[in-house]
Amino acid sequence: MTRLRSLRHRFYGYRGLTSEGFVFPIITVHALAQGLDLAGVGLAAGTFFAGTLLGEVPTGYVGDRIGRRNGLVVGSVLVSVTHFGFAFADSLSAFVVLWGFWGVAATFRSGSVDAWLYDTLVDHGATDSYARVRGRATAAFYASAAASALVGGLLYERWAALPFLAAGTLTLAGAFVVLSLPEPEAAHSNEGFSVAEARRALRAVVSNRRVRSFVLLSGVILAVPETVDVFVQPIALSIGFDPSSLGLLYAGLMLAAAVGSAVAAPVARRVGIDRWFTLGPTVLAGVLLAASATPVVALPAFFLSRGTNSVTDTLGSAFLNDRVASHGRATTLSGVSMVHAVIFLLARTAGGAVANATTPLSALAGFACIAVGAVFCVRTMANPFGERSKVAAGEVR
Repeated sequence: MTRLRSLRHRFYGYRGLTSEGFVFPIITVHALAQGLDLAGVGLAAGTFFAGTLLGEVPTGYVGDRIGRRNGLVVGSVLVSVTHFGFAFADSLSAFVVLWGFWGVAATFRSGSVDAWLYDTLVDHGATDSYARVRGRATAAFYASAAASALVGGLLYERWAALPFLAAGTLTLAGAFVVLSLPEPEAAHSNEGFSVAEARRALRAVVSNRRVRSFVLLSGVILAVPETVDVFVQPIALSIGFDPSSLGLLYAGLMLAAAVGSAVAAPVARRVGIDRWFTLGPTVLAGVLLAASATPVVALPAFFLSRGTNSVTDTLGSAFLNDRVASHGRATTLSGVSMVHAVIFLLARTAGGAVANATTPLSALAGFACIAVGAVFCVRTMANPFGERSKVAAGEVR
């Protein structure tokens, strides 16, 4: 138990160092300052998910081949390189390339983070604590992001490159922390993981009806806060914020996300995963509709978006991990992220175009309402939870 506690604490430290919070308050502002419009920002930010789409399966396969830990190291190094590049980007093409490369770099972590954690808990017979440990790790990520976001705007005021250089340096430090983590015993069976086995792992995403419909359902729900994130900065500037004060706003948003992660397990017990995946997007759509009519409501809408996104992401990860095998887990989870990437790419790109034609808040409200309609359609045609999921606590251990 003492060894598991030590591993958990180091894992929390790794997650905190990879928060990249310095850039969150100013990355859209920086892109706009370099001559991009909202459509350009939506396109460039959308290429992040084009990068994940291209990179998820290959990097998930690499993660299963070289080990979860080594995949996390590679991811940290590549994300650091991305931020160093952002520091000096000055054109639409540069932002498109860098956001796309960021997406590829992030895929080294997307499947491997959850796979490493789940398999480590398997080694210690503690998979029942997965939602709690993952929630706390994500809370550490957002708490660190909040602290660094506080100074991100101030650094930007001094020199536009500083937040990106700081984020790159901190992320690189995370690579050294993750090197102190062991490779889970449960993952050793992946030695010799073949292309044929990778295909079988990916088929788990499409052949299992419940997994398939859940991946689509969760992707549609998560696409709304992912698109909200693109427009927080221009909307905040339009209601009176300046770049230096955006750090305070983003610190609050990160804390809202941290709270969402920390309360995910209690939400699963008291509300239920099945009910949450209808309630969460419906409430968010209602608040975004109110914000489109009364812009001052945008601030609470941003906080709600961050919090509900964290709850949904954590509960979704637990739901999926309980239904995929350890052998090829990183590849399977990367396949899930690939499906989500397609949805997010379309949402962000379309969101930028609609925001240019109308307003950002009107575009977000419209997308949120479409997402709620899609959720009800998916649940009607292929409910991933089934009848037994009404007993919520049994779905998240």
